[in-house]
Amino acid sequence: MTSDASNDPGDAVLQGTIDRVTYHNPDSLYTVLRLRPERGHGDPDALFGAERVTAVGPGAGLGDGQRVRLTGEWTAHPQHGRQFRFDSAVGLPPLDRDGLIRYLSSSTFRGIGPKTAERIVDELGTDALAKIRAGDGALARVDGLRQDVRLDLVSAVNDELGAQEALAFLLGVGLGPMQSQLVARKLGADAEAKLRANPYLLARGITGIGFQVADRVARSLGVEENAPIRRAAALLHALRNASKDGHTLQTLSALAARTTELVGIRQSTDAWLEDLRGLEREDQVALDEGLRADQVLAYLPQFHVSESRLAANLRALLAVDDARGLAPLATEAQLREAELEAGLELHEDQAAAVLGLLAHPVGLLTGGPGVGKTTIVRLVVALAEKASRKVVLASPTGRAAKRLAEATGREASTIHRLLGWEPGTGRFAHHDSNPLEADLVVVDEISMLDVILAHHLVKAIQPPTRVVFVGDPNQLPSVSAGNVLADLLASQRVPAFRLSHIYRQAAESLIVANAHRILDGEMPYVPPKGAPLSDFYFFPAEGDDQAADRLVDVVTNRIPKRFGFDWVKDVQVLSPMYKGPCGVDAINARLREAQGAGGREIQWMDRTWRTGDRVIHTRNDYDKGVFNGDMGRIESIDADGQGLTVRFPERPVRYTRTEFTDLKPAFAITVHRAQGGEFPVVAMPVVMSHFTMLQRHLYYTAITRARQLVVLVGSKRALLRAVENAEVAERQSALVDRLVAD
Repeated sequence: MTSDASNDPGDAVLQGTIDRVTYHNPDSLYTVLRLRPERGHGDPDALFGAERVTAVGPGAGLGDGQRVRLTGEWTAHPQHGRQFRFDSAVGLPPLDRDGLIRYLSSSTFRGIGPKTAERIVDELGTDALAKIRAGDGALARVDGLRQDVRLDLVSAVNDELGAQEALAFLLGVGLGPMQSQLVARKLGADAEAKLRANPYLLARGITGIGFQVADRVARSLGVEENAPIRRAAALLHALRNASKDGHTLQTLSALAARTTELVGIRQSTDAWLEDLRGLEREDQVALDEGLRADQVLAYLPQFHVSESRLAANLRALLAVDDARGLAPLATEAQLREAELEAGLELHEDQAAAVLGLLAHPVGLLTGGPGVGKTTIVRLVVALAEKASRKVVLASPTGRAAKRLAEATGREASTIHRLLGWEPGTGRFAHHDSNPLEADLVVVDEISMLDVILAHHLVKAIQPPTRVVFVGDPNQLPSVSAGNVLADLLASQRVPAFRLSHIYRQAAESLIVANAHRILDGEMPYVPPKGAPLSDFYFFPAEGDDQAADRLVDVVTNRIPKRFGFDWVKDVQVLSPMYKGPCGVDAINARLREAQGAGGREIQWMDRTWRTGDRVIHTRNDYDKGVFNGDMGRIESIDADGQGLTVRFPERPVRYTRTEFTDLKPAFAITVHRAQGGEFPVVAMPVVMSHFTMLQRHLYYTAITRARQLVVLVGSKRALLRAVENAEVAERQSALVDRLVAD
């Protein structure tokens, strides 16, 4: 075992056999041991000839009767006296016959009792563990040991000792207890060998570990600053960071600049290109060197596949229109008849939108609040059904699908459910070889649609099936990479119908009117004191602390008293940022406190979860069928504290302790996470400390999430900054290039 190599030469070592594990926390790995020290090991002054000593520190897989080597320091505890505080624990094979028998017959190795363990040790000797790890050949000499028992024992011994060695190594190179467990679980018992070969494996999909941690470990293991393995890892990290910013690609020059800033390695773009080509040969990067003249485009493979195939499948659908292969699903006379039946009088751009969407294989309906998008969708669906066509409705999230179902009076699902995610295979049931059985697919809220999900959706729509996309281009783009709605509009390849006329009933709502005022760069109108009840208010407050105090008071006190809303169920606080007194984290803590104690609680790491808590899921979990942005409430907590159940609108979902990191409190959420949702009441801070996020489109998106009431709290100066700031961060993609390419 080589785990000690990374420890400082001055670290003390204590070696012995565990007499008893008196305490172990499975989350923090904090462990208290009573140890029988071995002669010749440990500090004689600290041991004082003691037969038992106390040792405390991070440990996993440690059990009674196990022999260990601990590395750390002697300390004096004010209550418990002299004890050994260890940083790493390395499992050692037992020294003698009795120790080996006790170890092999422990609960660690199922099916091996004391008598069987005794026969094994008598046959194989005191180096029995080394012989067992080599295979079941030695065990074949033990009388009465079936082959399946032998094979199970070989596997268990390798797993147990390998896990101990891996954890000791990981703790020794500076990873925390929880990080070490996650890494050992992902990389297996041979984690040390894998990481010595490539420490940057740490940065590949292990929760809470990024390039910086992996780089620190790599440097401690002797990886040089300009090593090819370090340059490759830095390029991958820069590409991943770019995707988190919404980009599907990076140009070679931009990626080289990002990577140089990250690691300080300066080399020519040609040299960076060679590094990228090496990654391409390993299928970790995809390069496109011909799409744009004089530019090399670098992608993570999943984004390259999704973007290129999305464009190809859209072009195939649009080609049906070019060939005039589809007949319109409704005539102008049929539309007029549908108007009369619904008691409607359509504006000319609405009528043109309905007929246009029913005439093309792919159509795009856009517009802001109050312009009648829902009315148009209802008519499109009704007319298609009158033409005996099968229509299916979908949205990116459960919240948006529920809204679509309510608006149309028909069933709607999430895109994932529509495509039929299969946890066992890790694939969608519907794709180009098994397309959706529908004549028309209507997809709402496509501003939320990232390039990967868009690819899977369009791949499952094959001619003669048609598709209608519906969305608001002024809302924030998708949380994940891509800018699908904006790219479709920019390409001018997809027939697009934009609604702009605001109808009288909608115009009477200040939510709708102020959303459009903000889009036009005008300050929202706020009713004066004494005016009749409205649906839009602004409460002035100077400074973050005052704004936070007033926001909490407005949410928990004023809104319920004045409007009768149950704030725990009906009011959603949106904030642009996580940090600061008016950030998501602080407001969540204050609203959680305002809700009061009640029900069962569970403590995990630095957070307490409680039944009744509003929570949001923060990543796509295809196996559970829960996706980034889905919101629910904690319905129950296991009696043994090992898990909890969240009630989502569609169904309950259980989480084990290791999955709690997928959840965040949701009394307050970011505006980005609110996309596609609609809430009875939205309350939002507007403060100068959120300066970088004071953006017109962000506040427009937030305001349009409210159905009945909006309350802003903060500084008019900050609100003016948001209204005037029309900057939108450009997302790098090549979907437009691919759609318009000859």
